Amino acid sequence: MRLVALVAALLLASTACSDPPEDADPDALQPCDNLAGFTCTTLSVPLDHSKPTGTKLELAVAAATNVDAPRGVLLMLTGGPGQPGIPLLPRIRSYLDPAVLREYQLVMFDQRGTGTKGIDCPELQRAVGGSDFLTPPANAVDACARQLGPSINFYGTSDTVEDIDLLRRSLGRDQLTLNGTSYGSFTAAQYGLKYPDHVRSLVLDSVVPHRGFDPFGTDLMAHTGKVLAASCKADPACTTDPVADLAWLVQRGELDGAPVNGTSLIESLSILSLNSVNPSFEGIPKVLHDARSGDTAALKEMFQRATSRDTPYDELSAGLHLATLCSDLRFPWKPDTPAAARPGLLNAAVSKLTPSQLHPYDVRTARNQLVVDGCLRWPATRASTYPAGQELLPRTLILHGTNDLFCPISWAEWERDHARQAQLVVVPGSGHGVQRSQVDQTGKAQVRAFLLG
Repeated sequence: MRLVALVAALLLASTACSDPPEDADPDALQPCDNLAGFTCTTLSVPLDHSKPTGTKLELAVAAATNVDAPRGVLLMLTGGPGQPGIPLLPRIRSYLDPAVLREYQLVMFDQRGTGTKGIDCPELQRAVGGSDFLTPPANAVDACARQLGPSINFYGTSDTVEDIDLLRRSLGRDQLTLNGTSYGSFTAAQYGLKYPDHVRSLVLDSVVPHRGFDPFGTDLMAHTGKVLAASCKADPACTTDPVADLAWLVQRGELDGAPVNGTSLIESLSILSLNSVNPSFEGIPKVLHDARSGDTAALKEMFQRATSRDTPYDELSAGLHLATLCSDLRFPWKPDTPAAARPGLLNAAVSKLTPSQLHPYDVRTARNQLVVDGCLRWPATRASTYPAGQELLPRTLILHGTNDLFCPISWAEWERDHARQAQLVVVPGSGHGVQRSQVDQTGKAQVRAFLLG
């Protein structure tokens, strides 16, 4: 989650161009290791797009060799923020329909701050890994901010949008088709708002709305109760009230020697909602009820299994994650608000939260999660700028699963209502990442029909 540079600054040469840029290195374009049918190179972009001759970032790019694909480039955008692109290319290629891969030239890149050349804040990474929710230690946040120094201001989505446009120019394309999942949907939509004439179409999967979202996560927390209640109702063996059990556990702090609180619970339940894990939440109501009854073995196992704490930086950078969200989101304080004045503004905002907004979670969960607690200390002074237009113009397909606990379905509905040519497909029982479901092929089929229609 990053800048108005001259085309002459590009170092990416692509055979999609009739002639490469004059200063491109023809030897930079090489076959990709372990990626047959793709060539790899780097794209040089300014750290600060207002200073095109200043410090540069080198972003890894992989492009399919079918440069004459009749429908142009399909740029896949990963999520997080903090996920790289190229390491995920084999997985993404496996779930895209073969006809789509023939008709489009598939391109992926490591967005700024991601991948092996990305932001590695060891202390922060050890503490929270790839989590959206776990409370970050203050010293780890401070250490990461010091490590980034002045560059801390240049990892917002608006910076990545400019990187994408440089990538488009380097590929010699007038238009791109963008397919983004989770945070990638937000990036794709932001590009579509800024450069609508350069977008052929958009696929937005597991949507983060392009207006941003409430950093306290009130809508997400309320959605959790609906999903758990529905999963119990769909299971004849479920005779408990998982929403009440979850609310009880949220208040514990510790249970049978295990830390049990809102942030640990929302972390694990959200990960279970990934389509690759357990989006049906089969067995989870029993886990919650057993823990409330004193048998915590299954709950401890769930915490151990469903966590992103051990994620390494080159799979999802915790430093980039924080840098982007602290730039993109709107908090009770302004970016230039002195650190000493921020807690008072935060406390005033927290005091307005009501239990009914957050149930089955609580105010502590909203206050102590990563983005709120981390960004409270984050010393960046520049916020991402959103395009003036608030309606998506390109033709758009929106995919969303009813059981997604990272992105509530209300976000997808809002996105549909703020797009001129949008089709929303809701997949019952699906979780986060509709296209990659191995059980329900609806997402894959919908993408095929949309992109080839």
